[in-house]
Amino acid sequence: MYKLLVPFFICYIHFSINTAYGQAKNALGLGPAINVSKTGSYNRESGIGARLQGEIKLANRISLVPSIGLETPYNGYLGISGKYYPIPRFHLLFGGIAYIGGDVYAGVGPSVAIGYQLVGSRRNFIDIDLHGEIIKVDPYENTTVLGLRLTYNFSFSRPK
Repeated sequence: MYKLLVPFFICYIHFSINTAYGQAKNALGLGPAINVSKTGSYNRESGIGARLQGEIKLANRISLVPSIGLETPYNGYLGISGKYYPIPRFHLLFGGIAYIGGDVYAGVGPSVAIGYQLVGSRRNFIDIDLHGEIIKVDPYENTTVLGLRLTYNFSFSRPK
């Protein structure tokens, strides 16, 4: 039991004592994703994937986030979003994705997310994002993709 509690306690202290900065930064991140979507009238598809993202600071609270990923229900996607930090540790993402799906469907769709930032140090942090996208799986039907993304990021610029 103590073998599980000690690492948890160390991580808790580590992430608690560092201050989070509600500002944009220049960073590069990588991490897993878990998605759920409804494909068709009765099918529900879920799965895991991975995402690589960058963050390019445009202003103190605004940045541009290009991304590429391999996630269910699409085989691959490219995304571009704007990231806004309304308060420390929280951010909002608004943008779009271009995707290719498994059954040879492709298209573009809107993407939104709300996220929370765990700060490990001034240069390393973890983003937890709850996201949603709307994609077209056939010519007549749209589907919603909901999911959770966990991204480890390295910041090239130190928060001030």
